[in-house]
Amino acid sequence: MAAPAPSGGVVKGFVAVTLVALGIACQSAADAPKDPVWGKQACSSCAMLISDPHFAAQVLTPAGDHLYFDDVGCMASFLTRRKNSPSRAWVRDPGGNWVTTELAHFSKGAKTPMDYGFEFSEAGEFSWDRVMAEVRERQAKGGER
Repeated sequence: MAAPAPSGGVVKGFVAVTLVALGIACQSAADAPKDPVWGKQACSSCAMLISDPHFAAQVLTPAGDHLYFDDVGCMASFLTRRKNSPSRAWVRDPGGNWVTTELAHFSKGAKTPMDYGFEFSEAGEFSWDRVMAEVRERQAKGGER
């Protein structure tokens, strides 16, 4: 006696699960941070070339575009001038890894490309929200470059 043929529901279910898994995998890769072209990519805020990875930052827009910044303060300044929030935002740690702004801590006083002075610091006392607040205050005082 021959075994019954697999039902169309099982095959359709398998195909649907496979397509969902592929979609998630592709979206995850697209949502990941990407390095700019060091020394050739312009900052999306001040247009200087991004040459020092130590102070680099990036935003993923809701449209899926990566915008790069030469200074953490440039990214904060750019975001305070925009009404739309980014999908994701990252800064570089000393090991060259991209860290989300939600998890990052910052210290102030470093000599940075645009003189905002913020740098990633494991023990930094500044959260990303506080960096944004300080940049807004600088903008209100007319200290933007």
